[in-house]
Amino acid sequence: MSPRTKKQLSKLKAQRREQIIKESLQLFADKGYFNTSISDIATKLKIAKGLLYNYFSSKEALLNEVLVFSLMEAAKMNIPEDELKNLSPDLIFKKVIDGYFEMLKEKKELWRLITSLAIHVSSIPSVHETILSVYEGLIGQLEELFVMLNYENPKKEAIKLGALMDGIGIQYLIFGEDYPLEQIKENIITGYIKHL
Repeated sequence: MSPRTKKQLSKLKAQRREQIIKESLQLFADKGYFNTSISDIATKLKIAKGLLYNYFSSKEALLNEVLVFSLMEAAKMNIPEDELKNLSPDLIFKKVIDGYFEMLKEKKELWRLITSLAIHVSSIPSVHETILSVYEGLIGQLEELFVMLNYENPKKEAIKLGALMDGIGIQYLIFGEDYPLEQIKENIITGYIKHL
């Protein structure tokens, strides 16, 4: 067997890094960030604890990568920009809400992790910055949407809808499949867009 090329080694390292991130997300979501040790992650991955430090300098650095990776994966479920150009603001709003609810169902472990971190976010400054940056971006997008929908105070409406969505996410995590997610989604859409 011939030795691997730099390109092959780089690809293997990227695959291992992604595997570490995905397994860590699951552990952080199930056990909580503070209750998950580097040893727990290494054990789950069946690798030496020291090897993890070849990929991530600390557990906090790993957590930040988990959040960034997961949020980017969730964002891939959003509407492609070229599709948005041909839609009315009402239909864009509907697609955004549909997308949020789909992400909520498909990315439960991410929402569990973010919810658990929200309580402790001030004790992990770099994570606070990551979450704040993502939140500000999302609120900015919602604000633009409310401008297109001719709302009187688009920023306030964006913040209100963001808080509503956070609450729905928490309740869905608590009540699971018993939670009337589809009815709530339809209620939000018809509450904001009267003529769809």
